[in-house]
Amino acid sequence: MSAQELTGSRAINRSSLAIALPVFALALAIRIHGISQHFWMLGDQIRDWAIALRPFSELPLVGPPTHVGGYTIGPAFYWILWILRVTFGPWFDNLPHAGGIGQAALQSAADALLLVAVWRRTASPWIALATVVIIATAAFDLSLASLVWNPPMGAALAKLAMAAVLADWHRRSAVHAAVTAAVAWSAVHAYTGAIFVVLSVFVAMLIDPFLRRDRRLALRNAAAIAVVIVLLQLPLVVFQLTKPRDAAMGAVTGSLSRVLSGESSPEIVKSLNGYAEAVQVIEFMPGRMPALGWLLVISASLVALRFRKDPTLLAVTVLPQIAAIAGYSLFLDDLDAYYYLSLMPATVLTFVLAVTTMPSVRFARATAILTLVVALAFVPMRLRNAATMFQMPQYRILVDASRKVRSFGQPMQQIRTDFPLPPSSNAEFLFEVLGGTIDRRAPWVCVIRADGEVTFNQVPVS
Repeated sequence: MSAQELTGSRAINRSSLAIALPVFALALAIRIHGISQHFWMLGDQIRDWAIALRPFSELPLVGPPTHVGGYTIGPAFYWILWILRVTFGPWFDNLPHAGGIGQAALQSAADALLLVAVWRRTASPWIALATVVIIATAAFDLSLASLVWNPPMGAALAKLAMAAVLADWHRRSAVHAAVTAAVAWSAVHAYTGAIFVVLSVFVAMLIDPFLRRDRRLALRNAAAIAVVIVLLQLPLVVFQLTKPRDAAMGAVTGSLSRVLSGESSPEIVKSLNGYAEAVQVIEFMPGRMPALGWLLVISASLVALRFRKDPTLLAVTVLPQIAAIAGYSLFLDDLDAYYYLSLMPATVLTFVLAVTTMPSVRFARATAILTLVVALAFVPMRLRNAATMFQMPQYRILVDASRKVRSFGQPMQQIRTDFPLPPSSNAEFLFEVLGGTIDRRAPWVCVIRADGEVTFNQVPVS
């Protein structure tokens, strides 16, 4: 690298880092706005936050249960959630929205690092900013980012790993390579659907030195990936030895075995439609993008052609999309939009790179600026749409009322509300988090009213 190129690279580094901090702050602010008023506290959030409140030594050896049976293949989700609870919990009385703030901070940090990585990779602040604005303000993603829930955490970790590869961490020290691999595999621990991005990250870590004929670096990265996976899977091994009848991801392995045995055929069309519909829901809701499937194909083709000499970039943009379509064709159950959350950074970056594919640098820069302006113009609408999803306005009432019940200083036999709660929510959980005791033999029953007032009724105890 010449002295001029080195000076330019340093200037980009300083500028990108200077912009990354306000991007982190703004992304975090929009994600946690009003979280103490409407945190989405359903059964999954109650279960996972109760686990995070335990001592670290009492955390599970596997991840959360999945809605298709089994559980995720490792405990990294609970490890990270525990760290977030220790970090943010004391500032918010260990109430569960502290975990939401922690997860939002993780997502926002991933956005900031992705901004830096894309800026350095493309030497374009406009491409980097447009990409991050589109990713961070997507209404569906935004409404989920501050939940205590494993799919958004898996998406955040996959985004971090993608940013690390784009920043060429795998070319640096063995520690950098191991950290990249650990973050990537932790994404799979958090949510199995992140596997397509994670495998693509591993491919990037290996194909880059291989094509540059750096055998030593390729072997080192391969060793780092292997060692990290083995170490992170040790908790699962211990769990399986103690509870051999509990199978991880039974629905996934069941679908795969049916396809491999010839009992069922891969569902390619369903997978293609599922991916296109997920992009519609996550990136374009409440609107619809016509001919989106063809747009995705054209974007991937343009990027593959333009960046054919940058296999690392292709590995973390085009490859995850192909892998997800192929992988989900082997999954014989229904496909939900949130399955694809971890894929959206790759999808959006592919789209932005395709849009800015122009015959001259001048036109490419103008198109990138225009893309950023259009993305910013849609932000208010996207924020309004996000405010209509995955919110529980009763949360603020429950928090205030639970504090009042706690100050009463007596164990409660029962706490109930005179207004409806979501089916899997629990009016007693916050009282217990605040240090209260639920004792079914206690003489006191509390009723929380819709206006936030509480009444205490003494009942006979048998």
